[in-house]
Order: sequence, then structure tokens, then C-alpha cells
Amino acid sequence: MASVESYLDRYLDPVTQAFSAEVAQKILDCKPDDGVLARMEELGEKSNSGSLTKAERDEYQSLANVGTLVALLKAKARRFLAQNSP
Repeated sequence: MASVESYLDRYLDPVTQAFSAEVAQKILDCKPDDGVLARMEELGEKSNSGSLTKAERDEYQSLANVGTLVALLKAKARRFLAQNSP
């Protein structure tokens, strides 16, 4: 059975057709802002201690899903740059 990540990876394949070196580099430069990082850390600590509420668990899962999406886009951007650099 395929993972969510493999489906998402395949789903995003057409996005790479819109890449240029500039677009790929901008994707690689994307980073979450300090507020998002702080919230992820807070939720991670609460998860480790077993004190997440259902709403927080859903929020933490959503942040993880966004992280997966961004990681896949960055992998595609790195691959594009490696294959299309002089």
C-alpha cells in the first residue's frame, strides 16, 4: 500500500513543470516564521508529555502535514536544480 507521502509526491509532479531555477531556489529558501516554529515546539513538548488536547493534536498533525508538503516541494526543487544546472 502506498503512503500518503508517495501519493502527494506523485500529485505534485506536474508542479515541477513550472519550475525555473529562480522558482526552485525560492522554494528552497522558504522557512517557517518564528511564531510557527515556536508553536511547533510547544505542541511537540506537549505531545511528548502526553498533554495535548484533541484540538492541539489536530493542529500538530496539520503542521506535520504542511511540513511534509514543503519537504516534498524542496526535494523536487533540489532535484530540478541538480538536473538543470550548467
